[in-house]
Amino acid sequence: MKRVWKRAGFLVCAAASAICLGGCSHKELSWEKEITEETIYVEGLEGEYTLLFLTDSHVVIQEEDAPEQERQYVAQRYEQFVNEAGVPSAEQFPEWIAYANEMEVDAVLLGGDIIDSPSGANVEWLQTQLAQLDMPYLYVPGNHDWTYPWEYMTDYGKDNYLAGLEPLMQDNAAIHSIEAGELLLAGVNNSPGQVDPDAMPIYEELLAQNKPVILLFHVPYSSETLLPKALEAWNSPTVIGNGDQGGIWPDEASQRFLELATADSSPVGLMLAGHVHLYDDSVMNEERQMRQIVGGAAFEGKAVLIRLTGEK
Repeated sequence: MKRVWKRAGFLVCAAASAICLGGCSHKELSWEKEITEETIYVEGLEGEYTLLFLTDSHVVIQEEDAPEQERQYVAQRYEQFVNEAGVPSAEQFPEWIAYANEMEVDAVLLGGDIIDSPSGANVEWLQTQLAQLDMPYLYVPGNHDWTYPWEYMTDYGKDNYLAGLEPLMQDNAAIHSIEAGELLLAGVNNSPGQVDPDAMPIYEELLAQNKPVILLFHVPYSSETLLPKALEAWNSPTVIGNGDQGGIWPDEASQRFLELATADSSPVGLMLAGHVHLYDDSVMNEERQMRQIVGGAAFEGKAVLIRLTGEK
């Protein structure tokens, strides 16, 4: 069920020092949150839990003192990530923080590309925003969170930019998890288009606990409904699987990751991903009705509110 929440009079640049770092006009713009609500059955769950899932906000913070190359890149990217009302993502995101606190969700799940590049201003902004949440959050890196075009998936980027985000991921960018009552919420890095092999031993240990597991990662797995939509939107391989049909050929770790998640005996109750900037809901295991939900882009004002229940 899809609901559209309307909040008029949003104040652009309400906290200029935290959001703009280089100037923007003070004006009011109204905009709409487009929130897709999903109820997910998770076998063995006794309580009910609510999660807010956000992905691909692509926040760009403008900073006058940044190096010239970064400033040129930021100027180019800034205008790309606004909603239909013309509100930049950085001005939308605090409203999502306020919404999560108002709804008193059990956790906020951030599916990557929350910031559009790993500049110091972007990272500082993200840390400040997440510190205002009243509940735990789980954050996985997207391909843009820790790369620039001139340092795309390089060892330097991994050692410096991705490492700089690790404090938001329990100092382990490959995999980390939080507990929410009966649930294990696990975040796995597959931002290069393949699952980080360093995640696999811990992943298998988490599944062996036999608690209901919710998986969060950036690049989604191919499905009958998602693959054609992703190919139409991007005309390039953007989802993992079905390499012969235009997806990304999975390596050993990525294939094993999916097999364990979708097995009939798996404790995984839901998979969440982003990356492709469009919404999709696919059944990944028919017998268990285990689903993968891919979220639309938060910079377009979109999010998913997920209710987990053990009652059919």
